[in-house]
Amino acid sequence: MSTSVKFLKAQADKQAVFGTPVTPTFQLPFVGDYVDAGDFHEAELDAGRLWPLTIVNRVSHHATFTLNGVAFFEMLPMFFNAGLDDDAAPTGSDPYTYTYAPNINTGGTPLPYTFVFGGGENLGGTGPAVRIADAYCSQVVLSGNLSSRDVTMTSNWFGSSVNTNVFAGFAFTGSLAMPPNLNMLRFPYATLEYEDATTTGGVFTTMTAFECKLMDWSLTVNTGLSPQWAADANALTMCGAFIGSPMVEFAATLRTTSDTFGAVYAKANSETPTYQELQFTLTGADSREAVFQMTGRWMPLQTAHARSNDEVVMNGVFRASGYPSQTTTPHAFSAEFVTKWSHT
Repeated sequence: MSTSVKFLKAQADKQAVFGTPVTPTFQLPFVGDYVDAGDFHEAELDAGRLWPLTIVNRVSHHATFTLNGVAFFEMLPMFFNAGLDDDAAPTGSDPYTYTYAPNINTGGTPLPYTFVFGGGENLGGTGPAVRIADAYCSQVVLSGNLSSRDVTMTSNWFGSSVNTNVFAGFAFTGSLAMPPNLNMLRFPYATLEYEDATTTGGVFTTMTAFECKLMDWSLTVNTGLSPQWAADANALTMCGAFIGSPMVEFAATLRTTSDTFGAVYAKANSETPTYQELQFTLTGADSREAVFQMTGRWMPLQTAHARSNDEVVMNGVFRASGYPSQTTTPHAFSAEFVTKWSHT
């Protein structure tokens, strides 16, 4: 049985429906770990002994796992398919465009994935991998650092169970490659634009570029998904994903200018905070692009002057929440990815 803390290999594919695992079709360029997170109940037993005794029964199966590594344009649709809103039909052809704009009133319809994870040793007679089906993404965090100039990704997932195939393990699908034309997101190729929100949402056409430079940033997308349970047929069963309220935050360390001050600090700390629309764009080779659009407001700032690398900077946090006065196409968060991989 594998004793690796991190799995050494991972494969996956998108399921058509919940409850029906699929055979993986691509390999993942990430590392991570998984946990058999099922619930156990204990009953105390008074046996007249100094050391207490308990009776234990397992009452549910449940899996959690993480995927961590470098952020790739081609892999971004997977997280948003399984977290916010499935887009089974990208437009265009090499490059392909994926658009995610979950309805602010009703949300989206994410689809689950099947994953197989394994180390370097066979679990049993069949193979080295375990299978986690019905997997949804509960959080994805992208972050950029000026010192290392990379963009990293970490994500949290949950699924129905860690299936060991009755301890025989699963075999990996042979000769699977990673998605073709993988291209990394890079920190320096980023722009940040803003405008005040209006009664019409999701326009993003007359943006004003920040007269500043990004030092560090992170984009946190909590999808609001959690396991949905039901007790039926003598079993506690995960029967889908409960769709809760998403939370999206963009946090940035900004080199301060007077225009930056007016666009962020003054509007965040005024008596009536100004709702704005924020557009964050990362570009790559061969027309690749990742565009994140948020409607919301800057969180109140304690000071306009922090210090980072011996510079005076501003630390701002923008939270997507919609704008209450938007009555036409109200908008909170959307994303568009242009990639060289058709992930359908």
